[in-house]
Amino acid sequence: MSTPSQTTCVDPAGFAHSVAELVRIPSVNPLHGGPIAAAHGPIGEGALALRLAQRLRGCGAAEVISDDVFEGRPNVYGYFPGHTDRVVAIDVHTDTVSVEHMTDPPFDGRIEAGSVWGRGALDNKATLGVLLSLLESWHRQGLRPHPSLLVVGTVSEEAGGLAGATRFRRWVTERDIRIHQLLVAEPTDFHPVHGLRGLVLLSITTFGKSAHAATPHLGRNAIETMAPVIAAFTAEQQRLHTLGPMTALGAGCVSVTQVTGGTGSNVVPDRCSITVGRRLVVDENPHSVVAQLSAIARQACRGECEVVSLLPPNDEGTPGTRAFYQDPSSELVRFLAAACGTTPNVAPFGANALRYNGLADEIALFGPGSIAEAHQATEKIAVDDLIRLGSVLQTWLSPS
Repeated sequence: MSTPSQTTCVDPAGFAHSVAELVRIPSVNPLHGGPIAAAHGPIGEGALALRLAQRLRGCGAAEVISDDVFEGRPNVYGYFPGHTDRVVAIDVHTDTVSVEHMTDPPFDGRIEAGSVWGRGALDNKATLGVLLSLLESWHRQGLRPHPSLLVVGTVSEEAGGLAGATRFRRWVTERDIRIHQLLVAEPTDFHPVHGLRGLVLLSITTFGKSAHAATPHLGRNAIETMAPVIAAFTAEQQRLHTLGPMTALGAGCVSVTQVTGGTGSNVVPDRCSITVGRRLVVDENPHSVVAQLSAIARQACRGECEVVSLLPPNDEGTPGTRAFYQDPSSELVRFLAAACGTTPNVAPFGANALRYNGLADEIALFGPGSIAEAHQATEKIAVDDLIRLGSVLQTWLSPS
């Protein structure tokens, strides 16, 4: 990696203000919407996408593209030619989770007690705000990154099957762009993450016959039919747990995360549904895992049972997402770890990198703050972490 130009001058105080401006633009994922989010403006990433495009143009981007994923919810791509044809990309998702449970003003973006506060400050506007501040400063000085840079703002990461990442992958493929290094922004405590478990998500429904609860023998209770199915998945999780860490990503796991059924306290339920999530490790095939889970449900069910995949198929046609994993000895991972004095990690959460297998020569998740503090009733990012991130990005991109 190159060393940063000694002629560059960046005001670290600008990082916090840049992040705060983005926090003040609500971008709640529509699947996480609610009355509080709606009271602050249209739900979705549209307003943030518009502002991102404006700021990218103001930074001197040679090309800014708005790429509709859903109506009013576009990805945004900004291209900055460098001093070489080598292309690096930074992907930041523009949606946030719900604000309905927040105990703090969700979008005030205040800078207080050494932090920027508000939904998205940590997950995931910190990297975007710091990067834009750097690009604006470099543009004023007549500088540009050493490698060619692609800035990517993707929608629908927090919910909706990583649709923005799926669309970005297609866009890169259609343009036949070779990306040498891809940094996927996430709160990783400055540890470069080089592996994530994949996911399949199923809805399983059992059916019965309604009757008055006082005469249950005249009906068939769909909840009772579902009970052994839930028990079967509990047993499957126990089996997976006993396998231990068989891969670099550990072992797979399965969880029943939602149960719905019944229409009233005096009615035998004629339908019951559960949501089942299965995390995948290296070399597990989503098709095979779906087939296995379906077989577990149908074998345990004592009546009619319907199994439906809840995740849209990816470009391979698979009903979910394969695990993401690459060797931690890659140049990008080694650089990020050395720059921050941290160690490479794998992580249990999902992220856009799950859609990017093979899209770039090297991929790493990286960013300030801890994922353990994301999605909480309050949200903040330390200004010191923003300054630290700015130093890493400046070294990586080496403006001149």
